Amino acid sequence: MSLATIRSLYVGATTQEAPSAFIPGRSVSTLRGALALIRTERFDLIIVERDLEDGDGIVLAPTIRRIHPHSISILLTEPRGWATIEAARELGYTEIFEGAIGDLEFTSLIEDLLAQRLAPKAITAKPTSRIHLLSLREREILMDLATGATSEEIALKRHNSIATIKSHITSIYRKLGVRNRVEAIAQIKS
Repeated sequence: MSLATIRSLYVGATTQEAPSAFIPGRSVSTLRGALALIRTERFDLIIVERDLEDGDGIVLAPTIRRIHPHSISILLTEPRGWATIEAARELGYTEIFEGAIGDLEFTSLIEDLLAQRLAPKAITAKPTSRIHLLSLREREILMDLATGATSEEIALKRHNSIATIKSHITSIYRKLGVRNRVEAIAQIKS
């Protein structure tokens, strides 16, 4: 399988410098557009930029994992620290690329991932996560919780009142069947 023969989706800016310029396939620049395509089309490779026009690309991971469990999903992000990388990995991204990466290196990394996928592996059942039950906003807030942000910090970042954020957090706890932040973050890992 090569880059020319795979069904791919690039979610992010579509500039000459963006990887979408040398990855064949579909591309979209918004979170909502990506969700629509992921739900209606089949992809072997999905590349997502972290910072999108209308949200955080990290929240696409549970949807990608649920709808396209055998696809390769890559998150492109600026260096943000280990908590973000770990959260992205636990949510289901196959790979996380931090910082700037050259075209040739990027293409080579993707071809290596494709080669690894060609070798069939035994499928093992994983415990089912309840993350897919969360709304897009709740997933974003859960990712903020995973980075250690307080309710007040999340409210400032999301331009909401503290009461609204606390309401979202309560809804997250209810949907995940947990009692606190630690248990909610642990659900990301399941």
